[in-house]
Amino acid sequence: MTVAVVIFGLGPPVMKLVRAPALAAMSVRFWMAAPLLCAIALLSGRGLSWAILRKTALPGVVFGLNLPFVFMALQHTSVAVVAVVLSLQPGVVLLVASRWMGETTTRWHVSWTAAGVVGVAIVVAGGTREVHGDALGVVFAAAALLTFSGYYLMNRKVRSTTPIDPIQWMAGVTLVAALTVTPLVFITLSVDDFRQINGADWLYLGFLAVILGIVGHGMMSWVHRYMGASQSSLFLLSMNVVSVGAAWPINGESVSLLQLVGGLLVLATVAAVVSRPVGELDVATPIL
Repeated sequence: MTVAVVIFGLGPPVMKLVRAPALAAMSVRFWMAAPLLCAIALLSGRGLSWAILRKTALPGVVFGLNLPFVFMALQHTSVAVVAVVLSLQPGVVLLVASRWMGETTTRWHVSWTAAGVVGVAIVVAGGTREVHGDALGVVFAAAALLTFSGYYLMNRKVRSTTPIDPIQWMAGVTLVAALTVTPLVFITLSVDDFRQINGADWLYLGFLAVILGIVGHGMMSWVHRYMGASQSSLFLLSMNVVSVGAAWPINGESVSLLQLVGGLLVLATVAAVVSRPVGELDVATPIL
């Protein structure tokens, strides 16, 4: 999970380097990753059957809709506002996982999750850029929050209750996601938008497709057989700290003292939850 967090954290700074329109870059990222994942599944002997495609159909659609919602949110509000809204994901997962998947939720877990959300809010809002946005941007950000939380929970549910392999899972999900966004791309974009993808953009998109899309998401899917969604989602908050830290050398964005304090708070919350294994959480007094 630590490796996945680092990879996810590097995603936003690398994505910011892409100069092409976001929707065009997003669709290319999906269509670069989908054939590679399908090939890996076939060459490794795992295959990609209709049964697997049926299991990954709904998660793939939700996964595919998540990025357009993020893109539309960023058109109407600042990155800081979107990041703050998305940082509420552990709270959504915490609430749903306790009921849908029977994960024991304790006061310890809830308290540190709340502290982690506060830490992320400090990290993303503590920079020098103005935090602003309109109501429509917040609505799109909320849709992005719900779609990613839904995919995250379905990932944990399928991986923990079925024998589906993480490579098969990601191959099916990514293929369906690519098919889901393709009609949106044809409706909203032109050939000229794709012609803007050139030079170093292909290198950055290759990183997003292979390292982030295949390695990062593949590792997270593997982890979900062994770690509860409530714990792993809080762990994932650390990616915001990685993003802010990586943006300094990659994008030239400095880190303020307030952001450093918020980052330390996030790391402290992760350490607090990880310090109590699942077994200890299970015997504690549940509150949800």
